[in-house]
Amino acid sequence: MFTVTNVSCQATIVLVALAILFLLSRRYASGRRYLPHIPMPPGGSIVWGHEKMVFDKPIGAAYIDWFHCLNSQVIKIRGALFTPDIVVVADPLAVTHIMRRKIYDYPHSEVVRPRIARLLGKSLGWVEGEDEHRRMRSLVAPALTAETIKRGASDLQANLESHVTSNGGLATIGITDWANQATLDVIGRFGFGHDFEGGRSEDAKHILGAWRRMARLGVTKQGFQTLMLLRRFPTLNSVAIRMLIAQGDVRRTIHDGVAKEMLRRSETLGGAQDGNDLLSRLLSAHETCQISTDELMDHISMFIMAGSETSSQTLGYAIWELARNTDKQAKLRAEVTFFSASPSYDDVQTKLPYLDAVVREALRVHPILPYMERVSVKEDVLPLRHPITTKDGQTIDTFKVGAGQTVIIPIHSISRMDSVWGDGDAFRPERWMETLPPKDLLPSGWSQTLAFSDGPRNCIGFRLAIFQVKVILMTLIRNFEFHDTGAVISDKVASSLQPVVVGQEERGPYLPVNVSIVS
Repeated sequence: MFTVTNVSCQATIVLVALAILFLLSRRYASGRRYLPHIPMPPGGSIVWGHEKMVFDKPIGAAYIDWFHCLNSQVIKIRGALFTPDIVVVADPLAVTHIMRRKIYDYPHSEVVRPRIARLLGKSLGWVEGEDEHRRMRSLVAPALTAETIKRGASDLQANLESHVTSNGGLATIGITDWANQATLDVIGRFGFGHDFEGGRSEDAKHILGAWRRMARLGVTKQGFQTLMLLRRFPTLNSVAIRMLIAQGDVRRTIHDGVAKEMLRRSETLGGAQDGNDLLSRLLSAHETCQISTDELMDHISMFIMAGSETSSQTLGYAIWELARNTDKQAKLRAEVTFFSASPSYDDVQTKLPYLDAVVREALRVHPILPYMERVSVKEDVLPLRHPITTKDGQTIDTFKVGAGQTVIIPIHSISRMDSVWGDGDAFRPERWMETLPPKDLLPSGWSQTLAFSDGPRNCIGFRLAIFQVKVILMTLIRNFEFHDTGAVISDKVASSLQPVVVGQEERGPYLPVNVSIVS
């Protein structure tokens, strides 16, 4: 007998089918209107589009394959969960147009901006709009100095020597974890007058532990699926999903620990003190009502994590590459061993050419921000340095994007393109001491890369970061030998670039090297 239940069930099926058709029509409408000549790779699933293919490979590898196969530095891919097609832009002129000329017309996407707020708070990396961004940047820029980096390097050396000695002279370590202890210590001392005890205080352990838990979830299949759901349904950003809770734990750990202690200490001393350190400037801005208490706390969170985690990843990747290339490690050791044990900023930046080349190469091959995801707020026309040849033989050197178009700039892929570098995947610092590829093939960012982004929203602390990595690296190379463990590493992403050992993915981010003391 035909019942009300049957009718209800059929109605539900019809409604679901109509909803799917509606989503599909929206998905293809944008591509038909704005992107008819942009090539698309084959394959892709109905549910996950091409994005699962991107996730399954090491970060950036799928894009490089598609750029090569389609003979184009601009492609479109099918978005997951029936979202509109996504434009992936590697063409240097189009990238410069977005990052330098129109950056405020391309804000962070609805999946990236909430993630920044959860991790780092509503601080410099979160704000959108030219006026607000300039206001926040002017608050913090003058405070960035390099006074205590050498002490952080010395503490890391002493701690690592003790660890290696206690393990019989040879130890296997997760190098990024050790590096993070030093970089966290540096940002604590120079920025906030806070002692993280060489990265071993209880505060440091809680902060680094929260970050590792977040990163461990981020590189998993569950992390990928959560990201896709957030892009398709942005309202889920307010739901207590496990991944989002882990991201928020990083900020909460800093707020509830060191940030509160810093504010309590300043109140005991009578408020902001004279000085140009970051905390003094932030407290002065707070006392004059330029920033709220929440903004103050968020600035502390951002600089503690962004100022330590990114530098430690670069340092870790540099050491891992040197462990796999012992001839290059020996060449670097020969350069730094006979140099001053306490070099000045100018000495480090100008008198150690191979150290400079090693750091540039580490940032090229392993950019810590592997991609940027932006969304156009209005219709725009992107120029192309490398025109696209359409299927009917036409050549186009510009293309339109509509308002709401998601644009991915795949920094990791751009940095490794064989069509530009010849041997893009190879770690070869010597390339920076030779003739580089023509500038019109390269981005316009620092050292012709996008390692620190580009334009008005580039990394505000990049000079400090480079100096920090160089000083710690030269200290470690002088005193230790690093050896390859044979582990196969796959680069993944969890807010930043994360190394994962193939076959041990459940362990989360880990970059192992063997280390011994230089005899």
